[in-house]
Amino acid sequence: MRRFGAGLVALLALAAVAGCAQPGQPPGAAAPEAEVHGPWEFCESAAPEEWPNADATELPRLPETFEPVGVVVCDLRPEHRADGGQDLVAVEGHAYEIAELLAAVRLPDEPRWPGACTMELRVIPWFAFLDAEGRWVRPGVPVDGCGKIRMEVIDALTGLDLTEESRRVVREIESAESVAAGCAQGWADMVWVETTQPGRTWASQPIDPFPADATIRLCVYRVPADQQGTGKPGGDFEHGRVLAAADRAAVADALRAAGPAGSCSRPASRFALLRRIDNVGGEVYIELNGCRRILSYSHEDPPALGQADAALVELLGRPS
Repeated sequence: MRRFGAGLVALLALAAVAGCAQPGQPPGAAAPEAEVHGPWEFCESAAPEEWPNADATELPRLPETFEPVGVVVCDLRPEHRADGGQDLVAVEGHAYEIAELLAAVRLPDEPRWPGACTMELRVIPWFAFLDAEGRWVRPGVPVDGCGKIRMEVIDALTGLDLTEESRRVVREIESAESVAAGCAQGWADMVWVETTQPGRTWASQPIDPFPADATIRLCVYRVPADQQGTGKPGGDFEHGRVLAAADRAAVADALRAAGPAGSCSRPASRFALLRRIDNVGGEVYIELNGCRRILSYSHEDPPALGQADAALVELLGRPS
């Protein structure tokens, strides 16, 4: 048996305080009952892709006539690989000691709290009860006075002893290459984001936001065709490295020499990101094709936009 524990439940706590979340079933109202399906096959066929459970508080409640003997939990978790990369893995687990969870799911909604509620988001995994015939029901869950999933349900799910029945890789989160380079697997093309904002203005001379002795990391991203020209184009990691001293000096010279950006609106399919290895003190983005513009940010000065020359594009675009 394997205790999944905190891998089952994500509690995303925010410090702000706001009004109550969406309400559950009003106290005393006759709640509709969840549909009985069957027979159970596996998570991949029953649960939606990537298995969200954001609507658990809105689902019909467990039928009184349905007699569960077990529960199946469809869990998603990040897992590190031996090569340093990370995958999103889908795991199906079964448990048959379910008295605590069954009791929690059958609890009523608590009376609505009239005061303010925190903006804590409670999320549970996709789960369904199984009966002796192999039929299954995905039940709605009760809410507290702020319209959030009752903690009894969360505690019961966290405490399940689940036997792992299957697992599969859904997608890669981080490649081994991006981890080794110290770069994120994905990043947004901020040159395009900034230059497509109505009324946006910048200083016309790119600045070097990094101290002369700072160690700088280069991350290069390729933008898929379906992302190019969108509101926030997402790039996929291509290559990266820490800049050698000579390359660092060449970048500083190119930023000092760059003039104002020309008039252009061609989306880039590749861009570079320069940051200090401690990720503080500003950022520089360079389009490696398309308009070949430079966008620099620093903590002390407003964003600045300029034009990259061919030498800078060639320097940053090569893998090493």
